[in-house]
Order: sequence, then C-alpha cells, then structure tokens
Amino acid sequence: MRLLQPALLGLALAISLADTAGAQTGPLFPEPFRVEHHLVQDDGDGNRFTGEPVVDTYGGSWIVSQRPDGSRLIVDLERREMTEVRTADGTYWTVSFDRFAELQARLRAAHGIPDAAPQKKAAASASTGPIVTEAPADLRNASALASKPGVRHLRVARQGEGSAMDVWVDPSLRLTPGALAALDALDAATSGRREDASPGRLLGAARLHAAGAIPVRTVRPLSSVGQIEDVATRLDRLERFPGELAQVPEGLRRVPHPLEATVRFLEEDRKLNAAMAAQPDAQ
Repeated sequence: MRLLQPALLGLALAISLADTAGAQTGPLFPEPFRVEHHLVQDDGDGNRFTGEPVVDTYGGSWIVSQRPDGSRLIVDLERREMTEVRTADGTYWTVSFDRFAELQARLRAAHGIPDAAPQKKAAASASTGPIVTEAPADLRNASALASKPGVRHLRVARQGEGSAMDVWVDPSLRLTPGALAALDALDAATSGRREDASPGRLLGAARLHAAGAIPVRTVRPLSSVGQIEDVATRLDRLERFPGELAQVPEGLRRVPHPLEATVRFLEEDRKLNAAMAAQPDAQ
C-alpha cells in the first residue's frame, strides 16, 4: 500500500477567515522557524510504513517544504499561490489557491462526484465546528518533542462523531493570528471541501485553541483499526529566513500543474462517453 504523502504542518479551519490575514501588519511569520517531520502509517494489520522526512521552513509569508529528492514546494500565503520546483527535471509550476480549488472541483465533477448543495454548505458553516478538549498526558510511543515539558495533548473531534484527532502542541513557539488565518485558506484550497472534517480543519482548531502553538505530533484514525501519525523530530528557530528557498532558479522551464492535464483528459473522456451513450444503436 502506498504511504500517504506528508502534508504541511498547520492546515486549519475555513477559507472565509483568510481576510483576517490582511489585517495583520508585518510578516505572517515574524520569527522564522523550521520543522522536520515524517508520516507513519499503521494499517492495524501488522503493516507499518514510515515516510521520508520533509523539512518545512516558515518565514515572512512563505512556507517551503523540502523533500529528500531535492524538489520543494513553495507556498506564498500573501500572494495565495503554490509553486513546485523540480530542479532535477529542469521544471517548475505555479498555481493560485483559487485555481487549485477549481481544478479539484472539476476533477470531482469529471469523476461524477457531486459537490455539496449550497444549502448543505450553509448549514455546515453554521453548525458547531470541531470540539477541542484537553487530553490526559499520554507518552506512549511519543516522540522526543511531544514529551517535552510544557507540551499540551489535545483531542479534536466533530460534534457527534466518535473518531478524533490527537494533537500535541508546543507553546514555546506560536503563530500569529494572521498566519493562522492565512493557513486556513491553504487548507481550504488543498482539502477541496470546506464543509467536512478535514485533517487540516481539525488541526487548525487545535492550534486556535492553543493560541497558535506549533503541533509537534498528530495521530488520526485511518480506518477502524489503522492510524496515520505525523511526527516532528526537529523544531528550530532560525536567525533569518533563507530567502533563496522561495526563489525559482534561473533556467527552469515552466510547465502546467499536473492536474491541468488530468482534468482536461477526464472531461474530454466524459464528454465522449456521454456522446456515445446518446447515439442510437446502429441498425
């Protein structure tokens, strides 16, 4: 089974809160820092997969995720766009949050997955959001960062749902309100559905409850018996944000986002199938 790809730490609540980021003066991340983390997927049947470490660097309005293969994802929260740089391939792509959300909506439509009705979205927005409670200290299988003094263990769940996400947050480093709001927009774009209990929304609720404390470990159910754990192994303050990480090297060729071609193919295929189904059988 393929291990799920690591996601950026810090995806949060709902895209409508993103306007709050504009009210903040100064950088979203005035104190640069770096988080190294990886995913551990336990299927509950004896199969356990550990992902490669990903390094996320926060500073200014940027989050840059560096992967072991040398590629990196640059997220500019102020400009609301994502750029992936693949130096080994000589290519890069850039897409706005809105365009990425649109592509995901078109992908669902091409697969015949209906979007939520407007009234359902409105009801979901008005409903009670994730509920956060303080959980007892649980150091079983905890990482070194999650075991530090002062780290809080929180449990987050949607009202009426039995499953929950466990989140350990380190209050020694906190995000600004503007950064929290900007990350909400990122979650809305990457999760594709605002009304569901996405992992990012649950994580964001925990960080909001903890006044912006940084998550250093999360555990969420994968199935009735499995789970996915995101473990931070390093959390370091930086003297400065390495601005070169947020730059696209000269000489790289810009290419479309991979979803562009996928969506176009599926939409054309769907149209062709519909046209063929509408034709009467040849006599």
